[in-house]
Amino acid sequence: MTDTTIDTEASVVWRKGAVYGGRLLIVITLLGAWDYGARALGRLFFAPPLDVLARIIALAQSGEMFSDILATLRVSVAGFVIAAVAGVLFPLLLRHSQRTTEAVEPYIMASMGIPKYALAPWLILWFGIGDLPKLVVVTLVVFYILFITTFAGIRGVDQRLVKMARIIGAGEGVISREIIWNSLLPFFFSGLKIAFPRAVSATIVGEFLVSSQGVGRYIEHARQVSDTTGVFAGIVIAIALVLAINGLVNRVERWSLSWRPVEREMQL
Repeated sequence: MTDTTIDTEASVVWRKGAVYGGRLLIVITLLGAWDYGARALGRLFFAPPLDVLARIIALAQSGEMFSDILATLRVSVAGFVIAAVAGVLFPLLLRHSQRTTEAVEPYIMASMGIPKYALAPWLILWFGIGDLPKLVVVTLVVFYILFITTFAGIRGVDQRLVKMARIIGAGEGVISREIIWNSLLPFFFSGLKIAFPRAVSATIVGEFLVSSQGVGRYIEHARQVSDTTGVFAGIVIAIALVLAINGLVNRVERWSLSWRPVEREMQL
C-alpha cells in the first residue's frame, strides 16, 4: 500500500468523522435547547425530552406506535406510488409533442394554486371518512413535485445524444430508457427527497381531520386532551419516520447513480 493511498484513506476517515461529529453536535445542541425551553416555559407548553422519550417507549411497548406508523405509511405509500407513476409518465408522454406541452402545461401550473387541504371537507362528503380522501390529497400534493422535477430533467437532456441515437437506429423505447431516463435520474431523486416526506406530512395532516388510526390521529387526540407530552411524542415519531425514509431514498440514489463519475467523486 503506497503513502498516497494511506493519506487518501486517512482523509476519507477524517471527513466522515467530521460529518458525523457535526451531526452529533447539532443533536446535542437541539436537545439542550429543547430541555431549556421545557424548564423555562413549563411542562404545559413544552414537554421535557426525557418525558417524551418515556412516552415513546411506552407507545412502542404497547404496540400502538407501530400500528399508527403502519396506518400512516399505508396511505402515504399508496398516494406516493400513484402520484409517482402519473408524475413521471405524464412528462415522458408530453415530451413527444411540443404543442401539446405548451397547451397543457399552463393549466397544470395553474392547478398548483388550488389549496389541497381545503379540498378535504369536500372529499369527505364525496368519499366518506375512510382512507380515500387522504389518499387523494396525498396524491395531489406529491404529483406536482415529481411532475416538475421530471419535466426539468427531460428538458435538461442533451439533445445531441438523442439525435445521435436516432441516427444509429435506436427506437423511441431505447431512447427513453437509456438516454432520457438515465439523464433525468438525478432530478427524479431530488423530487423523491421532497415528495416522500411531503406524502407523510400530508397524510398526518389528513389524519388530523378524520382518522381512527395513524400518527396524525394520535397527535390530534393528545392536543384535544392537552397532553403536551403526547403531542411532542407524535411529532418526534413523525420526524424519525421522515428521516428513515430520507435515509432509504439516499441509499437507493447512491446505488442507482453509482455509475456516474460525479457520484463517485462526491462520496465521503
